[in-house]
Amino acid sequence: MKRLVTVAALGLAVATVQYAGEARHLTLSEAVHMAIEQSRLLKIARLKVSESEARKAGARSAYFPSLKNESNILHVTDLQNISIPAGAFGNVGDASVPSRDTILPQGRNTFYTSGTQLSQPVTQLVRIRDANRIAAADVAISRDELKKAENEVALRVHSLYYGVLITDFQKKAAEQQAQYARANLTESEENVRNGDALKVAAIQGQATVLESQQALLTADLQLSDLTAELNELLGLPLDTKLNLDDSLTTGPASLSREAYFQTATSQNPLIKAAEEAIAKAEAAVASAKTAYIPDVTAYARQSYQDGLPFLVRNFGTFGVNMTWELFDFGKRRAVVRERQDQLEEARENLRRAQDEVAVSIARSYNKVERTKNLVDVAHQVVKLRQESERLARNQNAQGVVMVSDYRQATAATYRAQADLLQATLGYLLAVAELQASAGITPGF
Repeated sequence: MKRLVTVAALGLAVATVQYAGEARHLTLSEAVHMAIEQSRLLKIARLKVSESEARKAGARSAYFPSLKNESNILHVTDLQNISIPAGAFGNVGDASVPSRDTILPQGRNTFYTSGTQLSQPVTQLVRIRDANRIAAADVAISRDELKKAENEVALRVHSLYYGVLITDFQKKAAEQQAQYARANLTESEENVRNGDALKVAAIQGQATVLESQQALLTADLQLSDLTAELNELLGLPLDTKLNLDDSLTTGPASLSREAYFQTATSQNPLIKAAEEAIAKAEAAVASAKTAYIPDVTAYARQSYQDGLPFLVRNFGTFGVNMTWELFDFGKRRAVVRERQDQLEEARENLRRAQDEVAVSIARSYNKVERTKNLVDVAHQVVKLRQESERLARNQNAQGVVMVSDYRQATAATYRAQADLLQATLGYLLAVAELQASAGITPGF
């Protein structure tokens, strides 16, 4: 039994280590979907949308009648009674009517009232309509803010995803550079021992080795930081190893500049939120003007009482109630002016948002074109470096050049490939920024 337990424990430990060492394969699209699903910022934004929808439902309920009950238990310290003196109603024969002073009590000191009232607003419906328009605008604005937050999270995923890929390739280039530096140091020390070179060559070789090690450590630290930040954004444990898919395409932007402008007009959350803010401000102006209208409410009430004089226990009441504020020292007029100023602010904000989005699209589109040219140039450099590496490999095999020269050519090839990857990912990030400016969630 002890042996079985030991074997099982060892097997579990080995399985845990293997599982912990496995890297999670992840594509860019999967990373964007995970971040949008797991982001706490987006969860808060979704709750704000739900909150606005609940507020809108509450505003809509004001259209309908309200049924309320009001009940009271009251105690009064004294009552107004009716006193009838003796003989107030005359005499009947020799007897007075009444024969002595009489006190008639009016109700009781403790009495009960309860009334159930059904009220239907009439003139207030205009104000209720405007309140519903404001609530609907708030819902639309919260959805636009959610869309904007999703675009920002998607852009952040793109930036970190590409950053991890670039840094990983830079780390590989640094490893090749370190191999070249070590090979060069070995050759320099051999030449110094043979008297073919001065000692300064070996010192320079040692400095080159240390510099390459420093570059490798820097790349490794940066890669660790970017990976942890990406894991946090995706909702994964910070120490999760990621195997990112680097099969990326660099096709041209799918839409023209004018098409992106048109798409932004109808989809960009910044513009949409500004438009909804105008609708909200217009409803607020209309609502402020309704303060000059009297509040008229139709109602029906069923009442019950116990202890009040001259009233039956159960009785009904029907009527119309009107409340009208005749003079308020200019308060309503000031509120209307305030709402009108807010409306002008919202219109000006829309114009600002449109200009800002137009500039962002133009800048991003130009960036896409420039980075595409950088990708083409980087492709040509990689081809030349690969050819140089091939020649160096052949010459090293023939003994024409030393190992350090071949390592140097290999390191140069890796650096060129890293530059190509950086240019490619810079282009893709520019495309993602262009899509986000147009209101399209990148990679979603």
